[in-house]
Amino acid sequence: MIARTFVAAVLLATAVAAASPASASADAPGAVLTLSWSAPAASNQVFTTTLTCDPAGGGEEWYLDPVLACGDLTAAGGDIESLPGRPLSCQGVQGWAIRTTVTGHWFGDPVNYDELHANWCVARAKLGWVFTF
Repeated sequence: MIARTFVAAVLLATAVAAASPASASADAPGAVLTLSWSAPAASNQVFTTTLTCDPAGGGEEWYLDPVLACGDLTAAGGDIESLPGRPLSCQGVQGWAIRTTVTGHWFGDPVNYDELHANWCVARAKLGWVFTF
């Protein structure tokens, strides 16, 4: 009887331990991305925020629209290079070159992106709602 109780307790403890990581990951966002931009020629300052999707949210209260940003990312399958962008006319826009970076994960897949754009307008046109912070 004692042996059976011990075995049952061990099996129960194993089941609880095995279920805990799955429960924790089920509560975790489907995507967590760290987004940064800077104007290297103008300043060493880097602006950074976190974007989560599923559920959609910005790490900062001033993130313009995380729902639209996550929608763009979903349309691109999490591939930054495939974002739908925005129809902006950047002809004649001047300004410093803008470096944008994205690191993190999109539903289990790693995301690493780093690009230097001619200016902020070009970056916004390519990256759409994702870089509206």
